[in-house]
Amino acid sequence: MATAEGLYQALYRGVLCRLPESAAVRLGQAVLRAVPLDALQSFRLEDPRLAVTLGGVRLPNPLILSAMYFDATILRRAMGLGFGAVTGKSITRRPRPGHPAPNLVRIDTAAGPGLVNCNGFHNPGIDAFVASVRDLPHRVPFIASVAGEDVDDYLELARAMAPLADLIELNISSPNTKLVYSWAERPRELRDALERARKGVERPIIVKLSPDFADANERDIIPAILDAGIGIVNYGNARRVDEPRLSQGAGGLSGPEIFAATLGNLTRTRARFGDRLQVIATGGVDSPDKAVALLRAGASAVAYFTGFITQGPGLARRILERLLAEGLPAR
Repeated sequence: MATAEGLYQALYRGVLCRLPESAAVRLGQAVLRAVPLDALQSFRLEDPRLAVTLGGVRLPNPLILSAMYFDATILRRAMGLGFGAVTGKSITRRPRPGHPAPNLVRIDTAAGPGLVNCNGFHNPGIDAFVASVRDLPHRVPFIASVAGEDVDDYLELARAMAPLADLIELNISSPNTKLVYSWAERPRELRDALERARKGVERPIIVKLSPDFADANERDIIPAILDAGIGIVNYGNARRVDEPRLSQGAGGLSGPEIFAATLGNLTRTRARFGDRLQVIATGGVDSPDKAVALLRAGASAVAYFTGFITQGPGLARRILERLLAEGLPAR
């Protein structure tokens, strides 16, 4: 394991970090597709004490790869890299090319390396994605994430993905989704929309919230989610920041700089809503210490993506070893 981690860090620091961001993404994804890392047992740690239940679905451990990949080969590989579940990239009804380059830049913060992106929901659209993942083996549960421009979009997308996924995530956390800025002003409409989704989709539903709207989330949106009969939120995503290097002049900051906000949002949410709500805590996890802190604060599961890039695929195994040493998860 130490050798694999060392090789990854040599690749990341010696090659990927020296390439332009777009070239690094292409190379990294090519490696993930081509190299059968998922065949290596060293990336996994299987122990029944690590298992958790999310919406009635058993996960072998509480670590989730956050939404970023829609390539079926990469998703299949990721399912063998130690995660308890893997989330597909948010899918829209029609294909989207995303925002023009540059749409990803690296950033150095006091807390460590991070990323800022404005990819604009780049994805192949629901028809192509359904066809590509139809035969995806679920070595661990698969979470399908969908993003719509209106309520009917969400319902259509969720119904299309339900036969192929273990859980469905409704992403209302991105500024690229027109609804996200107005839901806080229309909690009754949100409740009705989510109730329709819950009744119309035969899979557990997760609602993905933005950390940029903490007050509205806790005052209006989470109560509406609970009133609709939905009991899982993914609280956390990249935080919107100005970034002049990006084509849109702003984007979502991910990485350890946002961890304190993730922990704060989780702590307040757990204190206010108690065990009525399962919370996937997302944002800033790049070490075992941070995963432990979130689980001790009441997270039902912990999700990350940037840490997968900056720390490598061995991070999951290191976290799981630490969880066992700490007697977690205990919820």
